Amino acid sequence: MSASYIPKDVYAICTFQTDAEPRQFIDTRQEPTVFYGQDKKRPLLTIEDRNIRDKEFPCKSPKNAMWSFLCFGAGILVGLALLSNPVGWVIAAGVGIAALSVAAGVYHSTKINHLCTGSLENGSWKIEHLTVKFDKKNAITQNSMLSCDAGGILTPIFSYSVAKKYAAQIESNNSKEIGFNAAASLFGGAGFAIFAGEAVMAAGATGLGKVALWMGGTMLLMNEGTYWEREGIRNTSLQDNPHYQDMNDKVDENGRMPGYFKDPLNATPGDLASPDILELNEKGGLASRDGKTPFFFNGKWYVQDWQKNFIEIKQGTALSKDLSVLEGINSREVWKTPEGKAIVENIRNGKYSDSLIKTAKDGAGVVRPKYLPNLAKELPGLKVQNIKNMGKLGVKGAGFIGFFFPFVATYFSEDSRKALANAMAEDAGNGINVIAHNV
Repeated sequence: MSASYIPKDVYAICTFQTDAEPRQFIDTRQEPTVFYGQDKKRPLLTIEDRNIRDKEFPCKSPKNAMWSFLCFGAGILVGLALLSNPVGWVIAAGVGIAALSVAAGVYHSTKINHLCTGSLENGSWKIEHLTVKFDKKNAITQNSMLSCDAGGILTPIFSYSVAKKYAAQIESNNSKEIGFNAAASLFGGAGFAIFAGEAVMAAGATGLGKVALWMGGTMLLMNEGTYWEREGIRNTSLQDNPHYQDMNDKVDENGRMPGYFKDPLNATPGDLASPDILELNEKGGLASRDGKTPFFFNGKWYVQDWQKNFIEIKQGTALSKDLSVLEGINSREVWKTPEGKAIVENIRNGKYSDSLIKTAKDGAGVVRPKYLPNLAKELPGLKVQNIKNMGKLGVKGAGFIGFFFPFVATYFSEDSRKALANAMAEDAGNGINVIAHNV
């Protein structure tokens, strides 16, 4: 297969770019002697030339890390707010972790436009010309790809319209990938705070150890699942595109080892997935989510929390309205009023959620009208707790969906690789008159 050599200023697109504008390759080797054109302003590039003109690509890697850490920190604060009466040091630890996560996000935000030069210089060209050398270095061609140290793949494109078209596709894919990873991190942070906080309060270090083991297992599960997802996509896509096959076989082979094993500092909260499949039981151990979905009964929606309380989704609005008529009535006289009698009857008939009316009963479980005014005073706090329970249910339910977000993000990541290969195929008819053969 023949392919054109690459002169300086040919357009570049990258699988990690997060804007829709191509850049241009430049020469970086010292004193080039082989040029395209009589003006000797455009050296023919070699494997030693690994940089782009004027400004960096905004890179997916630090942008993904930035939003993952920021959302993880925000999620932790949401989770802490939903915890039931957490002890002070649990709150302090959670706030500390959230602050560190936000600081990490801010740090990565400073790297978005500053990774290209260093990462490209530490990268390497693949599929270079094996026999033709310029200035004693192997020449690169239209078939060559530059593997960036940050993880992206760049390729030369002669046509600006082709480069612009596929740069826009890559930008769209990467923005969606970052969004799904950010959402997974948000739910992951909230779930982490809830489960870790409840585990520590219920079972101390043992409970926290169980959560840590669960999170480690989840990370390995996610890594294995996304490995096979990538494998399936690469084995079934663009079978007639030689650039895509070269990318998979010679440039960016699918690997099972997680990136955070090779470089722990490259780990992001999105690697945790979302800790919502397991939760604490009454003894502080981890149990299944069975019984946590809302159910409809007698005209109302209810949920059951991990303490076995049935909670009306309306948060006790009906009980608040009924109790309001007892304001100013002496507790000893409540049993004489028709309103008090009606509320007692409603309680006995199960109109209100059990968790809302516990203090209206005596030690034998019998409803006492004289307790109703006290119940009215306690109801706002109970309603807040029920709101927290509903919030925790929402985190767990949304987190269950968020568990699959990394798989969706992987799909968009792979789609960016396919866009790069399609750009190379569409640009194959372009080039310069100097042609390299037998690449």
